[in-house]
Amino acid sequence: MAVAGGLQLSAPSHGGQGHVLLSSTKSTIFAGAPLSFSFSTSGKESFSRKNLVVFARKLSGLEEAMRIKRERESRQLAPKVGRRPPLRRGRVSPQLPVPDHIPRPPYVGSSLLPEIACERQFPGSEGIDDMRAACELAARVLESAGKLVKPSITTNEIDKAVHQMIIDAGAYPSPLGYGGFPKSVCTSVNECMCHGIPDSRQLQSGDIINIDVTVYLNGYHGDTSKTFLCGDVSERIQRLVKVTEECLEKGIAVCKDGASFKKIGKRISEHAEKYGYGVVERFVGHGVGTVFHSEPLILHHRNDQSGSMIEGQTFTIEPILTMGSIECKTWPDNWTTLAADGSPAAQAISSLHFSNSIRSPPSSSRAQRLLGFNLSHSFPTLKSSSTNQVLSASSNFTTSAFFCKNKKEPADSDSPRPTKVQELHVYEINERDRGSPAYLRLSQKQVNTLGDLVPFSNKIYSGDLEKRLGITAGLCVLIQNFPEKKGDRYEAIYSFYFGDYGHISVQGAYLTYEDTYLAVTGGSGIFEGVYGQVKLKQIVFPFKLFYTFYLKGIKDLPVELTGKPVAPTPSVEPSAAAKATEPSATVKNFTN
Repeated sequence: MAVAGGLQLSAPSHGGQGHVLLSSTKSTIFAGAPLSFSFSTSGKESFSRKNLVVFARKLSGLEEAMRIKRERESRQLAPKVGRRPPLRRGRVSPQLPVPDHIPRPPYVGSSLLPEIACERQFPGSEGIDDMRAACELAARVLESAGKLVKPSITTNEIDKAVHQMIIDAGAYPSPLGYGGFPKSVCTSVNECMCHGIPDSRQLQSGDIINIDVTVYLNGYHGDTSKTFLCGDVSERIQRLVKVTEECLEKGIAVCKDGASFKKIGKRISEHAEKYGYGVVERFVGHGVGTVFHSEPLILHHRNDQSGSMIEGQTFTIEPILTMGSIECKTWPDNWTTLAADGSPAAQAISSLHFSNSIRSPPSSSRAQRLLGFNLSHSFPTLKSSSTNQVLSASSNFTTSAFFCKNKKEPADSDSPRPTKVQELHVYEINERDRGSPAYLRLSQKQVNTLGDLVPFSNKIYSGDLEKRLGITAGLCVLIQNFPEKKGDRYEAIYSFYFGDYGHISVQGAYLTYEDTYLAVTGGSGIFEGVYGQVKLKQIVFPFKLFYTFYLKGIKDLPVELTGKPVAPTPSVEPSAAAKATEPSATVKNFTN
């Protein structure tokens, strides 16, 4: 199920004492929503508030040329190919019941849209089997739903069949109740890009329909979709559907440990543009696992997204292609999203996991326990492909892809550096008592200029804000000032000191106007041999930052460092005990 990229900006004011915050009045799941604007000064409440809608994007020459080409072809074809009447909403029947014994995701029962979780999804050895079972079930349900597609059937009938198949397997249909969504599956017909609500409308010969199935089984979500043809579909629309599936495969092909996420969008855009199709930018892929939608957000168009893939994580790729405009409009139901110009759209979704070693599929007995029925009678066996090294749920529905190297699983004695990914959450807070940061204007200019240095040292606290851990210390070198973004790009080299536990060193681009990723370059103590990356989230620049480390190469982190993190907001503060560095609220010999 696609999500739309959220927008939240934070930038320093001209005077350096206040900050400007832009945040969506709705959930961050939806882009293009009105934004609440407020200016606040340190220690004072906001004194003005306006509603803004931000639409700003610079098109490259190639993208602009492709847009003009699509519009021209659309006008040329209009007299020759009769346009279908625009999609109309039918009657939406009441949502279907789910037996009480089936576990629900946490969001069920609330009409509020859940926030996109900041924690990336890394199923362990047990978890990946659970998730694979969820993906297997989603694939089989999608395959069966696709066989129902024919003229005269209603999308409501498809929803009813999907719902029954999912609950018969002891699973929960993930869309049902997600932010108030009233149905168990998304059915998006013709110009509907995504999130179509099943209703009484009958499918017509020549229609296309995307069926988006997500199931929640044993605590994990499996997410997949495919666009199906109904009856006699024109060759030009069949080509759109085929190229959309090819774009998904192009995106999958670049996935490997260490690959940058922006390569996915580049490959998809390159392939779509060969055929003159547009790639919808508003909707993105996402992390998936124990939560439905989490970071990273996967952009399907050309982009400069920072961050790279890490072995063992799970996420979706779900491009949407159109024959015309990539702009969209949403019906009053706040879900159904259509191409603004009424042109056909197609989507394909795959949930992905990749590993550096071949994993065999879950045993038959374990899979039967996970799914609640006999796997051998219901699902194809997973097999390793010798050509592309992808394990998939079936030849037609790639819902869970496992990218492998053809080598044996190393024995423990042959693998001195653990490859398990561990998350560590840290708050960095400038309490204005350390004379930090210092700004050394080597350029001797009044404006921020290349080469200016910013040494700094701030306090760090555990993710749950209950313990003082130590300090950060390091140096930033100004690389570029962006007046239009009211911020700067620095090259940062600094360390996090955790008392007797040791330290972690990081290096990379530090952007003052948006979140970014840095490389973990090493460490000492319990962090000796560590590698990976860290996400830096700006909360209030330069006073509050939130870090999520993705660490590999070390033994399990101490429980003291792994408490459940407090969600990062401008109002977060360490506990009184941690601020006072009481013995019970600090790590041993915390660095100060």
